[in-house]
Amino acid sequence: MPIIIVALLAGFVAQMVNGSLGMGYGTITATVLLGMGIAPALVSASVNIATVASDIVSGIAHHRFGNVHWPTAIALGISGAVGGFVGAWALVSLSGLDAARPFTSSVLVALGVLIVWRFVRRGGRLRQSAGPRRFIIAPTGLTAGFLNAVGGGGWGPVTMPVMLTTSKLPAYQVVGSVSVGEIFAAGAAVLGFWWALPNGLTVAWPLVIGLAVGGMIAAPFAAWLTRRIPTERLGATIGFLVIGLNLRTFSNSVGVPTWLTVTLYITVAAAWITSIVWDVRRSRSPQPVAVG
Repeated sequence: MPIIIVALLAGFVAQMVNGSLGMGYGTITATVLLGMGIAPALVSASVNIATVASDIVSGIAHHRFGNVHWPTAIALGISGAVGGFVGAWALVSLSGLDAARPFTSSVLVALGVLIVWRFVRRGGRLRQSAGPRRFIIAPTGLTAGFLNAVGGGGWGPVTMPVMLTTSKLPAYQVVGSVSVGEIFAAGAAVLGFWWALPNGLTVAWPLVIGLAVGGMIAAPFAAWLTRRIPTERLGATIGFLVIGLNLRTFSNSVGVPTWLTVTLYITVAAAWITSIVWDVRRSRSPQPVAVG
């Protein structure tokens, strides 16, 4: 199978996950490119270029479906752009950037648990507000933009759990706002790589084109799907995805035995399926009728 077809399929699948759940594009596509033996800096640059193209289409679609809370999206985008540019420079110039990964991933796993608790235990039926607390957005965007540039993925796994646990926006608006903010973070990372790489920005263009086209095709469908998934199931799925993605990072960082990692993944998957079944049964149960 031609490499560009593999990249196109990877981009399509990654954007379906990313566009509907707010994360996963960078993680999935970076894994594919790293598996091909491409250097980390070039992987991150390639993924971020493809991300910009995919997220522009995704952002337009999310806006048309009413999925974007623009004050949150813009604030995340501005701070994410700063973090993305600095992260690109750091990846090219520095070493030892993996030291903080176990701590970061463990914190994000805990946030994933909080999201699951919010949407499964409480049903996600919370009072709506204008958005997340302002003092939370800037450091979240900075951190997520930096990690996204350093690792070729990380924007969604950082921003989604923080925004969902500090905001009372509907889950679909958090997804749309995070997707729009990623445009600025990924674009700034591309500029950072172009400035910091010794020979300028050199990427595997057939792979970038394949990833971008696949993502652009999937983006409108993913944005539509976000509004179709019931809020409780969307929030719970995001929470379990946060746990799964960061559990992998944490396990690799601290050397957890393979058998234990597999056991943990099976447990997380079983818990996710149980939460979906429980929510379906709850939604179908007759509601009490008010008298009087």
